[in-house]
Amino acid sequence: MNILFLYVSLPHLSESGVFSDLIKEFAKQGHSVRVAVPMNKDSANGVNMEADIEVLRFKTDQLTRNASNIQKGLAYIKFIFQSKKAIKKHFGKEKFDLIITHSLPPEMGIVARSLKRQYKAKFYLMLCEYIWQDSVSLGFFKEGSLVCRYYQWLEKLTIKQADYIGSPSQGNIDFTLRYYPWAKKHNMHILHYSQAPIVIKRPSEDIREKYGLKDKFVAIYGGNMTVAQKIENVVELAAACIEYPDIVFLLLGRGPHIEQVKKNVEMRKINNIVFQDFLPKEDYNQLLASCDVGLVSLNEKLSVPNIPSKTLSYFNLSVPVVASIDHNTDYGKYLETAGGGLWSYTGDTEQFKENLLKLYHSSELRKQMGENGYRFYMENMLPEIAYQTIIGTLEIGHR
Repeated sequence: MNILFLYVSLPHLSESGVFSDLIKEFAKQGHSVRVAVPMNKDSANGVNMEADIEVLRFKTDQLTRNASNIQKGLAYIKFIFQSKKAIKKHFGKEKFDLIITHSLPPEMGIVARSLKRQYKAKFYLMLCEYIWQDSVSLGFFKEGSLVCRYYQWLEKLTIKQADYIGSPSQGNIDFTLRYYPWAKKHNMHILHYSQAPIVIKRPSEDIREKYGLKDKFVAIYGGNMTVAQKIENVVELAAACIEYPDIVFLLLGRGPHIEQVKKNVEMRKINNIVFQDFLPKEDYNQLLASCDVGLVSLNEKLSVPNIPSKTLSYFNLSVPVVASIDHNTDYGKYLETAGGGLWSYTGDTEQFKENLLKLYHSSELRKQMGENGYRFYMENMLPEIAYQTIIGTLEIGHR
């Protein structure tokens, strides 16, 4: 098959990642693969070879960091025209059989509709984000507003255009069908996040010493820190564990409110939290592998069943999970099925603490849950398994 992958953000294909590893797996399986994605700060405009795959990187406005919500919204609208123009210019003579893309940004639906018509291709949607529902629940705009109706229209359009829809949990599928019962005709199925196995080269003692964490029990939170994650949950957990001097909370990542969180931590003299900006990939993986617990936090106001993608790295590296989650997600059931961690509801700091201390006091439980998570990863989250899931769905759809 000739396949076009279209994403809004993607590191160089030489790096490992949720999308890049899947792309490389399709190429490995003998398919003709091309990728279209906006430029990043280290890439050149135009088509270049990355991991022996043709990747088109094209110019857009700022789509991710360092932009306000209004700037991002306008940039995404321009992205529709910029991506269509770039793909037509560089891949216009290709004959694609399949287009694979992600549900962010929702404007992808308009691009996918155009490409489907242009190439007479099928469209596979990786659906795990629902913009307008979470935006309403978090107070970014009101339901029924003009902005809300715009995103409702985009979401419906995207799902309607998809010939196949893969989501990371049954909760996602059920949520989609609640709003769009007709979507069951679009070959909906579970597609777990996937990633190639991470190889650790440096002893854990070395990386811990490098970052001042030697002889500590380290609970790590790695990733975005936005209102959806409500990192304040972890701050409250740290405050509740202040009497355990060897427990350290390592918060690694960026977010629009992180400076405010840091000021709050400093003002309250919570001295068991270490903030760290994003690290080189190799250092991050080595540091994560050396940690005792991986933390997950979700805002209690969320109305969508989110499955945090950071779980993939935690399971990949046998790190047990302690999660604080909202009432609408099925992530708790997800963890229980995997046997890879413990969870509580956001706001219940006492239970959050109790779950952390269960793992703190029992190295055997940490080991068991880490192994369970790794087993779940090996059985469900390898790129070749994601590939087989997608190909199997295409075959069913052709019957």
